[in-house]
Amino acid sequence: MANVVIAGGAEEAQLILRGLLRLHQHRILGAGLQGTATLEVLRQVADPVLLLDVDSKEPVWTEFVTEARKANPATRVVLLTPSRSARLDSQARSLGVAALVRRPFAIQELLAAVGPASPAPPPTSPAPAPDLSAVEKDPGSP
Repeated sequence: MANVVIAGGAEEAQLILRGLLRLHQHRILGAGLQGTATLEVLRQVADPVLLLDVDSKEPVWTEFVTEARKANPATRVVLLTPSRSARLDSQARSLGVAALVRRPFAIQELLAAVGPASPAPPPTSPAPAPDLSAVEKDPGSP
């Protein structure tokens, strides 16, 4: 299970992302938080994932990624963007962004970028069938 903080993007998109990730056993620590509130959540969690929904026209995302890494160096940043620009790719690599997920995206692509969910519990084995060979048969039964 990944500990995810969702930042940026429209409120409706955050709602959908939150639902998808919860459905796949991820823990959502915050969504729709602004600046310092997001950083505060990141400071308090071991191995958080920051899912940052950005528009490439907003240059402040690079500053926010830098601040998030300062708040908690273990933060894995997943950038969700519609951009296909080489410049954005280069900036993301230089900032240590773990994954770029381009909109529109397949759910499996998002899940792979966020990381593995909690493993499903192992299937329980059915109770062993009783050994009936030692049971006396009713003389009247075949």
